[in-house]
Order: sequence, then C-alpha cells, then structure tokens
Amino acid sequence: MKTRNLLYLLPLAALTACEPDIDEMERSGGSADFTRMVAVGNSLTAGFQSNALSAEGQVNSLPQIIANQLNQVSPTTFTQPVIPGEVGMKGVGLSPLLPRGTVAPALVLRLAPNCNNVVGPAPQLGFAPYSGAEFFASVGANGPFNNVGVPGARVGNLNQVGYGSIQGNPYFARFASNPRETMLQAAMRNNPTFFQLWIGNNDVLGYSTSGGEEGGDNVTSVTVFADLFGAALDTLTKNGAEGVVANIPDVTSIPYFTTVPTGTEITQAQADLLNAAYAPYNGGLDAVVGQNAAFQPEADARKIRFAAGANTFVVVDLTLTDLSGNGLPSIRQIKSGELLTLTTPGDSLRCGGWGTAKAIPGNFHLTNAELANISSAIAGYNDIIRSEATSRGLAFVDANARLKELSTRGITVDGISFSSTFVSGGAFSLDGVHPSTRGYAIIANDFISAINATYGASIPKVNVGSFETIEIAR
Repeated sequence: MKTRNLLYLLPLAALTACEPDIDEMERSGGSADFTRMVAVGNSLTAGFQSNALSAEGQVNSLPQIIANQLNQVSPTTFTQPVIPGEVGMKGVGLSPLLPRGTVAPALVLRLAPNCNNVVGPAPQLGFAPYSGAEFFASVGANGPFNNVGVPGARVGNLNQVGYGSIQGNPYFARFASNPRETMLQAAMRNNPTFFQLWIGNNDVLGYSTSGGEEGGDNVTSVTVFADLFGAALDTLTKNGAEGVVANIPDVTSIPYFTTVPTGTEITQAQADLLNAAYAPYNGGLDAVVGQNAAFQPEADARKIRFAAGANTFVVVDLTLTDLSGNGLPSIRQIKSGELLTLTTPGDSLRCGGWGTAKAIPGNFHLTNAELANISSAIAGYNDIIRSEATSRGLAFVDANARLKELSTRGITVDGISFSSTFVSGGAFSLDGVHPSTRGYAIIANDFISAINATYGASIPKVNVGSFETIEIAR
C-alpha cells in the first residue's frame, strides 16, 4: 500500500430517507447476539472526517453510534483506540509531504478571501501541522479493541502481515498488539458474537482521487476482491457470529468529484484571445493529419476552440498520442460527463488561467475511460458483497442506492434536509469524501434498519438532529 493512500478514504455515504420511528415499539435484539461486537473496515469505520481522525470523530464513529443503540436492547461491549490529549483534539491526517512524525490537523470552516478578494466559507487547517507523538505511541497493550477501523485500508490489508507496523499503516500500528498482527486477528481477539464489515471503498477510491491513471494508484481486480472478501467473512463467521455488511457507494457522486465546475463563461474578447493563443497548436494538429490522414479523428477531438458564453476547460490527457516530437502537448477540452477533483486549486482556475490559457494537470481530472474503470470495479465489488451477504444470511446495507438518492434529489431526516452539495449539504465533512457527524448518524440508521430486518430486532434509531453540524469557526 502507498502511504499516500492514507489521505483518501472513503467514501462514502449511505443515507436514508424518513422512516417510521420505532422508539415506542418493544425493544429487542431479535435472534442476533450483540454481546461482543467488532467493526472492521477503513476510515468510514474509524470515524475519520474532515481529512483527519480525531477523538471527537471516534466518539461519533459509525460503529460507536450503532453500539450505543444496541446497548438499549442488549449489553454490548465496544471499545475504541481513542486518540488521547491534544493530538486527539486536533486530529491526525498523514501526508507524505510532511516530515516523518509530523501530522496535519482536521480541517475547519473559516471565512476567507479568494484571489478576487471575495470572502466566503472555505475549509482550512484548524492548526498548523504539528508533532503527533501521542498519536504514534502504541496503545496495543490496552486492547483488544472492538473498533478495527483503519484509515487507508483496502480489502487486501485485512489479512496482511506487517500492516500493523509504522511502515505498514501508522493508524493501525498504534493499536495493533504487535507489528505482525493482522486486522482480522485484531478483530478475532474479541471472540465476536456480531460484526460489521464495510470494506472496498479504498480499492477504487485512491485511483479516483488521484486522477485515475495519472495518479499511479491501482484498482483492485474484481477477482482478487472476491477471494479476499470471502476469506474475510470466513474468518469473521467461523465461530458462529452474525453480522452486517455494506456495499460500495459510487465514489464519483461524492462532493470530492461534483463540486468543481468543468468549465466557465467568457466574453467574445476573451474567446478571441484564447483562440489566437491556441491557433499554433490547432495548426500543428492539421500538419500531423497532412502526414497521416488516419489521425484526423483524434485531431478533431484534440482541437481547442472557445466561443463567447459557456466553455469547457482545457486539460492534460496523457492517453492521447504523444506528439511531443512535433512540439505539441497532450491536451484537449473536457468532454461531457468528465470530472475534476476537489483538490483542483480554485484560485488557479479563477485567477491563474487554469482551464483556459493553461491546461489543468491530469491528476485533477477523470476521463470518461477512467470513470468507466471505476464504475466497472464498483459494480463488480457490489455484486460480490450482496451475493456473500445473501448466501450467508447476513444483514446487507445498500449504501450505493442511498448515495444515489442523496446525490440526485436529496433526503430529509428528522425534518432536516440533506444533499451531496459540498459544505452546505450537511451530509459530508470538509474533505468532500467522508460523512459529517450527522452523516455518520444517518448511516448508522441504515445499518440499524438492515439489522432489524434480518434478525427480527427492534433496535431504536438515532435522532440525527441531536448530533452537531459543521459551523464556521471563529
């Protein structure tokens, strides 16, 4: 696994519309035994939000919220490796750009001016990067812990020896009993009677957030995913434990991919200047066609043309024929359906000529071919997850369907409207990937619905409105 992947975990979010309140029904655990519950997964299980893992996020993590509700029908043991002290308050986000031992804090929302001096709410680091000594200190001797959620984990990491070392994954290293313990071994030390498993987001998310092929990350093959996911369930169920699993949401529907516009409006004067600037490039493509007539379709697709009004941005596309020998860059305008990532520098688009005078680098851009790779992988993973849940009689959460509902028409929960709009939609945290605290509460209700339906339980749902929302920091 690449350390870089620790920044990207996903996503994403399984959200539910209004459903009848069962608080006044007789509460029962049904046929499942929740005495010792374990939760296995990635950042979505750990409680990661706003680009960091914090003590507050852990206290409001998806499995902790569910455990709190389970305790109302059955005594349930659930402990977490909560990050202590100041580091726990600030949060821990790991980045290869920072010196070893230095971590980035969680993002906060502040009013700030952009390059045009327009003031508006913007995600910013809550504090300067700082030493994470408390975070890196091992708490493995205090385990076993019931929350085995590890930010950055992929399905292949569940049974990976050495993943519990600093070189493997620092988030896991701090609570693994020893550097060679696997995530599944850490979970099974609890002798679980019930489990949650939500894994697979990072098997496609790292590829997506880093711009597809340009990012250098890989998508786990569906065949490999099937073998590893089935093996994980074999381990978790071997002592008779029941459980709940969730599928993978369409990661390209989260704010990280839907917030940045793929074009802009310009005047006729601006269009004339841009067309003049790109005339040598377009002429160079015509010259290549003169030497090879078969190149005409690609030349047509690569030509840059601007007009007064709405225009799509210019991007680098390294899948195009390399014409550097002709002095021509691999650029074109964005096609319908393609996406830009949330990390695309906003001020570079507004004031730096990115997308018009300068091509946007490919690591901020997903092509239609890359989106097809992502969609195919998610569809394959989800077929496997549903099939495994059905064949084993496990509860199943259709997170993908819920996210589609959220991203298309929005939902209302406890009288509060939620959407996938960045910041103002209320369901996602400030990294555009992970749920907000309220988002995790809504996801918890989806899990509770699935558990109730499968095991004949009547676990009460949470009041989403009782959880905090994101506010502008003062």
